[in-house]
Amino acid sequence: MKLSEKALLYRELAKLVGADFHLDRSIQLLLNQKPSHARRSWLSGLQQGLVEGKSIAESLTTHCGAFSGTLEFALIEAGERSGRLGDAFIHLARYFEAWDVAVRQAIGAMIYPLVLAHLGIVLPELPTMVTASMEGKNYALGGLFMPLAILWLILLSSFLLWRWLSRLGAASPAVDAWLGRIPLIGSVRRHWALARFAQVFHACLLASMRMTECMLLAGGASHSGMLRRASRDAAQRIAAGETIAGAMADVHGFPLVFVHGTATAEESGTLDNEMNRWAAAETIEASDAVQRASQWIPKFAYGIVVLYVAYRILGMMNGYLGSLKQLGDL
Repeated sequence: MKLSEKALLYRELAKLVGADFHLDRSIQLLLNQKPSHARRSWLSGLQQGLVEGKSIAESLTTHCGAFSGTLEFALIEAGERSGRLGDAFIHLARYFEAWDVAVRQAIGAMIYPLVLAHLGIVLPELPTMVTASMEGKNYALGGLFMPLAILWLILLSSFLLWRWLSRLGAASPAVDAWLGRIPLIGSVRRHWALARFAQVFHACLLASMRMTECMLLAGGASHSGMLRRASRDAAQRIAAGETIAGAMADVHGFPLVFVHGTATAEESGTLDNEMNRWAAAETIEASDAVQRASQWIPKFAYGIVVLYVAYRILGMMNGYLGSLKQLGDL
């Protein structure tokens, strides 16, 4: 399911549930609107699970696993248990809206460098094509298609490699730490991970879950191997009697300023407000990090294209000068 579709789905559910519509009625109303295949499958799966007597979270896990992630499962389960399902839907709608805007920004920023890269491959070949046409010779199209094929192979390989590493980083602390060191992109991952953690922790607090359960659910929904491990270690310390902030401080993975904010909120009894504030702040920071990346990564791509075009021009000039030298020797 597309990010924009998820944002629309949860926004509509939040609107209906917030107006005191029963969830069964809300689902049927949305199905009557003839939604896209992905949204219809999600709604039908949820409807089927409810008919079978399952809870909302169980219905999603059983019938909608292909369309939902750990963040959705955790927030909806917490919202269901706290009786604030509408708030959970609102959280999800805002998250996917922000993530959709971030992805659109990144894609939009890369369009011009991709066009420039194609021109950088095609334009240097035009003089050779024109010369071959004027002399009645056949131009080997392999000289044009091969660089284009290599470009698209690099792009596709980079995309698949990044997706694989991102999924691996969601479970592996070592990979997650390595990805976090990548300039520009690493900060995007860190801010989104902490935003997801704080968002789920806040929902779990509203559901009056045990602190160990809050920590484990939030760590699992963060999509960060480091936060997942840190949450698991912190949960063990909390179960042994430590405070939440003290447990966070004893493990590696939580930002120090986040631990300090949690400590003061825990002492003042405002931990739910603190987590909600961090979720909102980190979402904004993540969006800003995406914007910075969308400004600088295209510049890096421009540099590569310029170097390639300069290389091709120098090669053409060397070939031209070599031809003149051969004519001079004759």
